[in-house]
Amino acid sequence: MFRCACLWGRIIRFMMVGCLPELWLGCAPLPRAERSRTRQALADALYGQVPQAPDWLRCQRHERREDGFSLIEIEIGVAKRRFAVQAALWLPSEAKRPVPLIIGLDFLGPFGILPPGSFAADPQARVYASPEWQADGQLIPALAGQSRRRWPLEQIAAQGFGLLVSCYGSWVPDDPDACRDHGLYPLLGQPDTGAISLWAWALMRLADVAVDFPEIDAQRLSICGHSRLGKAALWAGAHDPRIAAVWANNSGCAGAAPARHPVGERLCDLVSRFPHWLRRDAITDPAKLPVDQHQLLALCAPKALYLSEAEADVWADPLGSYFALSQAALAWGQKTNAHWPDPASIPPGGWSFHAGALGYHLRPGGHDVLVQDWTQVLAFLSDKLRAG
Repeated sequence: MFRCACLWGRIIRFMMVGCLPELWLGCAPLPRAERSRTRQALADALYGQVPQAPDWLRCQRHERREDGFSLIEIEIGVAKRRFAVQAALWLPSEAKRPVPLIIGLDFLGPFGILPPGSFAADPQARVYASPEWQADGQLIPALAGQSRRRWPLEQIAAQGFGLLVSCYGSWVPDDPDACRDHGLYPLLGQPDTGAISLWAWALMRLADVAVDFPEIDAQRLSICGHSRLGKAALWAGAHDPRIAAVWANNSGCAGAAPARHPVGERLCDLVSRFPHWLRRDAITDPAKLPVDQHQLLALCAPKALYLSEAEADVWADPLGSYFALSQAALAWGQKTNAHWPDPASIPPGGWSFHAGALGYHLRPGGHDVLVQDWTQVLAFLSDKLRAG
C-alpha cells in the first residue's frame, strides 16, 4: 500500500504540471452575447461550425420485443440531399410515466451492443476498432456484441432511464477520406467543419427524435460520450438548450482537458493522428488559442455536467480536466463555487467530488467505460434529474 501511494504521488506531481492559479481566470456566468462569442471563438479555433438543423427529419419505429429494444430508422433531408441512419431505443419495462433518457453515440453502435444477428451492420460505417479485430474500420461480424460491456442495459433501466444509441461511424465515418463520401459531410456540404462538430450535430438530431416519443420526458434528456465522443457530447451540450445533463468520459484533448496544461495528448498530436476531427485550419499552438476548454465546460451551464476520468489515463489528462471543471464552476453560480480540493490531496484508488450541478470522479484503471463509471453517473443523474 505504501509503495502504491508513493507511485500515485509521483503520478499526481507529474500531472499537476501547469495547474497554477495564475494561468487561469475562471469563468463567471456569461451574458448571452458573451456565450455566443465564446462559442464562435471555439468554432473558429478548433471545431468548425455546428451546422443548422436540417430542413426535415422523420423516423419510423419498429418494436423488436424479442430482443428488448426498438429499431429507429431516421431519414434527414437538406435541400435535395437525403441521409438515412439507424438507432436503437431501450426503455424500462415497468415505467408508468415518461422517463428520462440518455442519448449516446457508440463506437460500434447498436450492432456492437446487441447479440449477433439482432441489429444489421451498416456497410457504409467506418469506425475505430482495436487492431486485433483486423476490421479495417468496417463493422465485421466479429464486432457484434463487443460494446455490450460499456452499456449496462439492465442497470440503466433499473435506475429508471431510457437509452437511445446510434453508431458514430454511420453519421460520420471515422476516416479522413471515407468521411467525405458518406454521411453528414455530403449531406450538409460544410467541408471545413470537423467531425467532432458533426458528431455533436448527430447527438442533437437524436434529441429531435427522442422528444417525439410519448414515453420520453423531453425535459430530462442527457447526452453522453466516451473519448472522442465525450468531446462531441461537450460541444453538443454547449449548443442545445434542450439537453438537461452532459456526461463526458475520458474526453481528453479538445474535450475537458485544457490545451494550456502540458500533460497528455496535445492538439498537434490529435491533428496528426486524426486530421478530420477538427476544422482544417485548427489552431494547435496553445499560446495562440483565444479560448481554452474550461470555457467550453462553462458553456454547458446551467445544465448538470459530469466528468469521469481514470488514474492511468494520463493521455486524457484527468487532473487537467478536474482543474478546468473547477475553473468553469463560477458559470453555475455560488452553489458550485465551493471549496474544490487541491488535486495533490486526491488519494489513490478512486475519488469523487460533487458541487451543485457539477460532478467528477477519478477511478483506478485506464481509458475505458466501466460499470463503476455508470454506477456513479446514474446516481448523479438520478439526483439532478430526479428520476423516478
